[in-house]
Amino acid sequence: MGTFKFSIRMLVKDYKKSLFYGITLIFAVTVCFVFFNIINNPDLADQAIAKSGGTWNEVQMPFSSILSFLIICFCCFMIFFANNFFLSRKTTELAIMAMSGSGYINSTMYVLYQTFTLLIFATPLGILIGRCAVPFSNAYMYQMLDVSKDPSIIPSEAYLYSFILVAIVLSMICVLTAGFLHKNDIQTLLSQEKEMKVKKNTKKSVSLAFFGIYIFGIVMMFMNPHEPTAYIAPTLVGLSGAVGVIRYVLPDVVRNLKRGIFLTKRYVLISISNLNYSIQRSLLLFSLMTIAVTGMLAILASNIHSPREFTTGVIGYVVVIVLLVVSIIYKLSMEAMTRKTLFLNLWKIGYTKKELNKIVRQEVISYYFVLILIPLVYIVFISGRFIYYGDMSFQFAFIYVLSYVIPIIISGFITYVQYIDAVVKPIKGGK
Repeated sequence: MGTFKFSIRMLVKDYKKSLFYGITLIFAVTVCFVFFNIINNPDLADQAIAKSGGTWNEVQMPFSSILSFLIICFCCFMIFFANNFFLSRKTTELAIMAMSGSGYINSTMYVLYQTFTLLIFATPLGILIGRCAVPFSNAYMYQMLDVSKDPSIIPSEAYLYSFILVAIVLSMICVLTAGFLHKNDIQTLLSQEKEMKVKKNTKKSVSLAFFGIYIFGIVMMFMNPHEPTAYIAPTLVGLSGAVGVIRYVLPDVVRNLKRGIFLTKRYVLISISNLNYSIQRSLLLFSLMTIAVTGMLAILASNIHSPREFTTGVIGYVVVIVLLVVSIIYKLSMEAMTRKTLFLNLWKIGYTKKELNKIVRQEVISYYFVLILIPLVYIVFISGRFIYYGDMSFQFAFIYVLSYVIPIIISGFITYVQYIDAVVKPIKGGK
């Protein structure tokens, strides 16, 4: 059987591994098409702001176009993230191919054939969905701007740039895939789920320093003059402290709890270990979520009286939240797939299915509680500053918090169901 036929057969057979990748591709293409429409639609341009000609100092782009470009870049980043996760799920079969005598080129083409197949279906489907969504977004923005135009008219540049972007993304994926397979040997590929290294306890002074950095980020908000860009540096400082706490302090806390009060807790002992591992593996997503929700809050608050920029910001915020939430759900679901043996062994030594469900529930609730808490602290302080200076209403801040918390809670329920389906339901027999 040729490499192409084999890759397509495995893609169809193991469709769950590529489901998240395919959904991300479709959604990203749809979003890029919508925002290319916003950038290139002359009816949405502010002619008093958008200028051309002369030197670069004379050129001013409307903020909605800049924000649209940033959202497109974010979508591309999420595609690369999904591609990396897609590759990490392929390591075992790639290792088997290598041990069977398959060369580096064949292994690379095996993955690229699957990626190219997904893109062939995702690109037209994403553009079609975008084509259906654009009239609604145009109609809403035209209404906000008092523009009397046909919302179904889409500039041809939106189609052209979408296809160009897909071509660029495909070429980058080829490079990333080739690099991934080149630097990983058979032994590395086989050890797909690496054990977390046991580190020595972090010094108390270092632990306090990370907590201090997180708090200092909040203090910085009150030291800087009130303006949207003034909250970027404090958020980054606070985020670095939060990452340090999760990366270096949390493992020590978990280890001490397991040796102390949780030593005899048959449920918490297991759930907290899984929780620590899951959070460590999600640091990037936690960081992106914190930066996204705090950054978009400042953007929306500062442009609340500019219909074009505010509407673009709302669409961008929804896109970012959906992409990150879907990524987190899929990542945790894939982590759950690697714990089948663990939960099966727990059942064999006497744990009931009801108790296994409780372990999963504790882990999922704790995980999403941490995900909500880290950005929420900064959201409260930033929105409080905007409310104090009269740039934001309490109602707007409350709605924004709900728009962040509710999708996270919903994703928690979805994760719990998928987790149970992955590790508990396959167990046959017993209670």
